[in-house]
Amino acid sequence: MSQKVQSEKPRAKLQVVKNKDRVLKQSKRPASTVIPKHTVYSPNEAECIKQSCPDPMDVFLLMYPPTLREITIEMSNLYSTQTKDQQLYLSMEKLLTFYGILITSGYSSVPRRHMYWSLDSDVHNESISDAMQRNRFDEIMASIHVVDNTKINDDPFFKVRPIFSELNQSYKVMPFQEWLSVDESMIKYYGRHGCKQFIRGKPIRFGYKLWSLASSSGYMHHMEPYGGSHTLLPETGLGQGPSVVLGLAEQAHVPQATVEHQARYDKASHWPINTMHRFQRCRHCDKRTTYACEKCKAPLHIQCSKMYHGQ
Repeated sequence: MSQKVQSEKPRAKLQVVKNKDRVLKQSKRPASTVIPKHTVYSPNEAECIKQSCPDPMDVFLLMYPPTLREITIEMSNLYSTQTKDQQLYLSMEKLLTFYGILITSGYSSVPRRHMYWSLDSDVHNESISDAMQRNRFDEIMASIHVVDNTKINDDPFFKVRPIFSELNQSYKVMPFQEWLSVDESMIKYYGRHGCKQFIRGKPIRFGYKLWSLASSSGYMHHMEPYGGSHTLLPETGLGQGPSVVLGLAEQAHVPQATVEHQARYDKASHWPINTMHRFQRCRHCDKRTTYACEKCKAPLHIQCSKMYHGQ
């Protein structure tokens, strides 16, 4: 054993090269100094909403269409009659109050829902308790529906399909930007359902997966829940990726045009832009605005542009 160790030659020490002694070789590839041109279309979705609906309540009513509210009232009253044999008497005012309580509970959370109506000062919420009684809220919560359960079909998202259909229609009020993105998003859910997905490495790992078509500013133009073979997207024969992209673009009615002529209000390419100048009088409603048509330079609000140009 000792002879083996003596016969081995000493290893050569690695030479440490400092950064200042290193010689950097110049790349043979030509340097690219051309900056790619990027056109930003304005106004974006946030500017459109802020200009037309500055009040958050108006924004909610714009994105939550009246047709979906009417369906919710009709189906909830029908469900209460079918299952409990009593009328729910749900009205539009009570429905909006119910949704207001749900939105409030999103940022003012308590361990149990009934604590909002508690008399304890540390959990009591005066705005919720004054808006609706606890038992009335529980009645609506137990009966809220958007479909008739007697007309069930093979769609795994049968009970919420009207929500996706109506919201996708309301999302079409905003123009498309130059860049659109298709990706998957998750709705958190830990219960039992055949369409529940698990995606490793995501912030939300368990839940329902949605195929989403969104703009570069984050505005959702179209969404479709993933239900395997029951996903309501056209089959192109090109695989799942191309089928999802082309299917979402087709259902969202993305204009098939060149970049120079896409997302215009009419064929004459009139487009409202923020001039960043002092206020002028709108040609249509005679109210003050900083927006004007890019082509004809007429001061116009975003919502007045279509009507002024004969759309």
